[in-house]
Amino acid sequence: MRPLLGSTLLAAVALAVAGCGGGAKGPPPEQIVKAATKATSAERSFHFVYDEQHGPPSKKGLHLIYADGDVVLPGNVKADVTGTLLGLPLRSELIVVGGDYFVRNPFTQAWQAVSVATNPVAFFNPRKGVLAVIAGATQLKSAGSEKVGGQDAYHVKGKVPVSAISPILGNPPSSKLVDVDLWIDKQSSRLVRVRISGPVESGDPSNAVRTVDLSQYGKSVAITAPVKP
Repeated sequence: MRPLLGSTLLAAVALAVAGCGGGAKGPPPEQIVKAATKATSAERSFHFVYDEQHGPPSKKGLHLIYADGDVVLPGNVKADVTGTLLGLPLRSELIVVGGDYFVRNPFTQAWQAVSVATNPVAFFNPRKGVLAVIAGATQLKSAGSEKVGGQDAYHVKGKVPVSAISPILGNPPSSKLVDVDLWIDKQSSRLVRVRISGPVESGDPSNAVRTVDLSQYGKSVAITAPVKP
């Protein structure tokens, strides 16, 4: 596990492509986005890695800086996390089941219910999470092709309104636009990485970056609520 962590949930997809090293042009960004939304929304489970760089300090709830775990839709999550709990540094485990959030106390090893500032469940909500951000992406343009997790992926750049990110990060809604980068697997049309760059609310550093990598779609994993002592 990494030393510092950060939440999720995710952002927008816009893709178009020129082949690696200046190859032939790929599909238009709008076509790639449409295919990515359809293919990704059909999946019910996957592995994710969330990474926040240069994020704002937080003194409320659980604020994720880094998370590495699994999601089973509609809302179950199990992950190793790093971040802050009520402003204090935390490295622990997170389980989300049925809308309840639990973190393992690193000192007693007991599970405790918590509120969450960065919301990994909302991040993956089909209507309010990553796919909603993808659908709201504008000013799409191709940025070529890249390898992501060993897969050939279209890289598309665009803009997304801050309001589309609010369900994920808990920031105040705004019509302000921030940069979004999306990587879509060429073969499956599924989203494999999304990155939001820039401040999403007052006090957010100008160089804040939030990235989510998605992999192992269809992974079989059982996530249950922890047994309380």
